[in-house]
Amino acid sequence: MTVDPRSAAAFGPAADAYERSRPSYPPEAVARLAQRLGVGPRSTVVDLAAGTGKLTRVLHALPGTVIAVEPSAGMRAMLARVLPDVEVRDGTAESLPVPDGSLDAVFVGEAFHWFRMTPAGREIARALRPGGGLALLWNRDEWRPEETGPWLEELRAFLRGRQPTGPRYPGLHGGWREPLAALDVFTEFERDDAVHVHELDGRGFVALTSSWSWVANLPSDQRRELLERVHAVVGDGPLRLRFRTEMHWAFRR
Repeated sequence: MTVDPRSAAAFGPAADAYERSRPSYPPEAVARLAQRLGVGPRSTVVDLAAGTGKLTRVLHALPGTVIAVEPSAGMRAMLARVLPDVEVRDGTAESLPVPDGSLDAVFVGEAFHWFRMTPAGREIARALRPGGGLALLWNRDEWRPEETGPWLEELRAFLRGRQPTGPRYPGLHGGWREPLAALDVFTEFERDDAVHVHELDGRGFVALTSSWSWVANLPSDQRRELLERVHAVVGDGPLRLRFRTEMHWAFRR
């Protein structure tokens, strides 16, 4: 089921921007990952910090039962509309609404860097059965001027100096490894990558930009000015954006 963007705004600007613009995950790669984690028809898995269900819908197409856990009411409402057959629960990484040892796998797409990693790791381990899997996924942009056209360099030049510098989210690029390893409850993480293409138009790219956390946190006047300039640079035409999905997984000891 798709959501009409004209009605999506009823769920809040963040949910609207995510649903309209964020890339999904390559189904074949996620299926391989689920197989590596031993997910089967009798498995129960959680998509943690599920947002509007970008990863949930890929997991829902695989064998097993998927529970989406998301703290934002607007995101949960959008997810429930997009995927009415999926159970959606209010919860966080540090307080999962599931019994001890009840899960066969936990998937986290584009979110683990937001968590308080040590308590989140303990809570995920509590919820997993021994041998259950934890999978962390991130979509990394691999945009190339020869593929996108000249607007990319112009956009990068415009954003340079406006985007905050420094590691605002230490876990975004591997900083999660040490806190999880220190818990000594997971095996060593393995990794696989998959490249895919995300198609959207210029307005969709503006929505994608608005969903970036540093843009969303700008004062409203600055945010509006920035997004108007992004739209002017990118235009309205169709875009094909290359992403590389990083997939990291380990097992509960």
